[in-house]
Formats: sequence, C-alpha cells, structure tokens
Amino acid sequence: MDGTQGDKTLAITARTHFAALQSLFSLIIILAILLHLLNYDKWMIVAFSIVITLDAISSLYLHFLYFAKNKGEEYEICETKLIRRKNGEKKVYMNNEIEKIIVYLSPALSKNSYMHMAAIENYHYAVVKLKTGEELILTCLLAPRIDKALKKMRGVLFEKRKRLFCSTLR
Repeated sequence: MDGTQGDKTLAITARTHFAALQSLFSLIIILAILLHLLNYDKWMIVAFSIVITLDAISSLYLHFLYFAKNKGEEYEICETKLIRRKNGEKKVYMNNEIEKIIVYLSPALSKNSYMHMAAIENYHYAVVKLKTGEELILTCLLAPRIDKALKKMRGVLFEKRKRLFCSTLR
C-alpha cells in the first residue's frame, strides 16, 4: 500500500489519525518489551520514560498542529485539478494555477523507509503554492503519504525537502 486513498476524497479520519500515531505506538511497545527483557531495571525505566515522554510530546504537538490546519477540510486530487471543500464551499484549482508543490518529509520518509527512530519522523506535509500567492497546506492527517497522493497531479512542479521536525509553522 502506497499511502494514497485511491480516487476517494482525502479527509481526516480515524484511519489517518492512527497511521500518523503508529510510530509512537510501536515505539512504546518496543520499549516495553525491552524493559521486560531487562527485568524492569530502575535506571532503564527512567531512561525509557524520558525518551518516550520527549517523543510523545513532540509528536502529539505535530499531531494537534496538523489537525488544526486541516480540520473540516476535504481534498480531491485529480490529474488536472485539486478540489478543496471547506465550510460547505468548494474551490477548484486547475494544475495551471499551481506554481509548485513542496513536500516536507523526514529523512526516513524521503527514502520510503518504514523504519523510524522517532514518532515525529512519520509526520509530513505539503504546501501547494498557487500563482496568486495563496498557499494550501495538506498534512499527513488527510492521507498517510500525502506526497504520493499529490503525485497523481500531472504537469505540476513537485519538490521534496527533508526536515526532521516538520512543523507547519513558518
């Protein structure tokens, strides 16, 4: 599965929430197994607690930031246009109205790796820069791999940029 949602509308769902948080859940499970194998050593519990707390805070921060950015929005990505629905309004952006699409990915995601050392590596987003100067931000809460979903658009300049912490705040 490449993370796209086929011809469906991209929207925030329980599935996309879980896909974004999957790395955090996996890290917690792996560290819990390691603690068990280490007989719940007091210092390892402290160290793992610090690691999980820092990772959880940063990934949950990104999660809430992304949720606030795309709450109530739906996008339909076609070969020749991008359709945005928000608050009952529908806006169509033709490919020739789009200057470029910049996707901000973690180094692991840019290599198509599913191995993440931190939960924040699963978070990514795309900025659709329009020729009017307007920008649309599509986060991974709309589709597990927003970059692959946007690749469906033909004739649009597509740029990838690596970032460890992909915050939409600029």
